[in-house]
Amino acid sequence: MTKKTTRKGDAAPYSIPVYRLRLVQDGTADVSPLTAPADVARHLGDVATSDREQMVALFLDTKNRPIGRHLVSVGTVDSTPVQPRDVFRAALVSGAVNGLILVHNHPSGDVTPSRCDDEVTRLIAKAGTLLGIRLLDHVILAPDGSHFSYRDRRPDCVEG
Repeated sequence: MTKKTTRKGDAAPYSIPVYRLRLVQDGTADVSPLTAPADVARHLGDVATSDREQMVALFLDTKNRPIGRHLVSVGTVDSTPVQPRDVFRAALVSGAVNGLILVHNHPSGDVTPSRCDDEVTRLIAKAGTLLGIRLLDHVILAPDGSHFSYRDRRPDCVEG
């Protein structure tokens, strides 16, 4: 048996994991065509009435039809952490996503975006541009059914 030798300063070889990614379907959700932010608010009524902030990404095909829904994060009563990698991970694995609508709720009932909401929206829009997945809107929901659409009221935030 021969002994492995390394030159001084060379690191010894080691093993690394080999990965394969799979997208696992958690269930299904019925959806009608989403042609306006009010349609998004109706579709995600379960998110709007949650007692904790939740961030959801709706995946869209090339004709802007919904093809998937991903729960990105669940936070506290007044915040939910989100990073671009968390928003786009499932979209990239699915391979069929052309655009997305980001949605989160404000349990307080006030749909006014925070400064952090603006920053996250801009960050996701920029990341989406780099990845070839357009951010079409970011909709904030309240338990009473009211909503705020970045596309309608702050379009500069959703342009990557």
